[in-house]
Amino acid sequence: MPGTSTGTKKRKTEEDSSTSKKRNTNGKQNDENPEFEDGFVKLSLQDIRRSIILLCRNVPTVPEDGLSGEDKDAIRDWAERMQAVIEKFSLLLSCVPSATYKWGSDRSGAADQSLSVLSNELSMAQEQISSACSTRLTNVLAPVVDLVVEKVVTSKDEDGNEVKTNHYTRKQVDPQFVLLCCKILGRNAKSIRQVVLSNFHKVVDVITDYEKACKKDSQHDRSLAY
Repeated sequence: MPGTSTGTKKRKTEEDSSTSKKRNTNGKQNDENPEFEDGFVKLSLQDIRRSIILLCRNVPTVPEDGLSGEDKDAIRDWAERMQAVIEKFSLLLSCVPSATYKWGSDRSGAADQSLSVLSNELSMAQEQISSACSTRLTNVLAPVVDLVVEKVVTSKDEDGNEVKTNHYTRKQVDPQFVLLCCKILGRNAKSIRQVVLSNFHKVVDVITDYEKACKKDSQHDRSLAY
């Protein structure tokens, strides 16, 4: 019987080892942070770069004759799709600090300079999109509204007392301004698309150049110019 006990222990040890290996190969997050069990996998710069390239395909196109400012539904649909793309872009850029993180002493002076250029270029791209596009989209998608009384319903309770019930609704503060914003967005749709794609492409180039600079950290040619 001692032999049987030893064999059982051996099989159990092999099973535990096999289970441990499977657990470690389920995702790379277990290799990086074995104490976490949240299914998180950190995006690399290459992942972010590829995602932005794919995101460019989702930027809504503009008809050859442009968008009619009188067609509010078409304008709003285009604005919603463009806003969704810009939001996704901003979220992807928010993952860059995690992808480039290193403790200060582990980074050379040249690497710090390259990272500073990368951060500045990404911030500039976001600022340009925000100033040139986001405000125009928001004016169409989220116009200013007021909560107003639409109607008052008068009824009587069980005791015969008169009861007034107010029914509220949301109304645009300035419908003419919203119509003007639709016309402005329709007139500038092609330019807005150009601004968005220009900055998306620039960010892809910036990430590519940053990775090249990291590989050439020991060389003298580390210039990044745009």
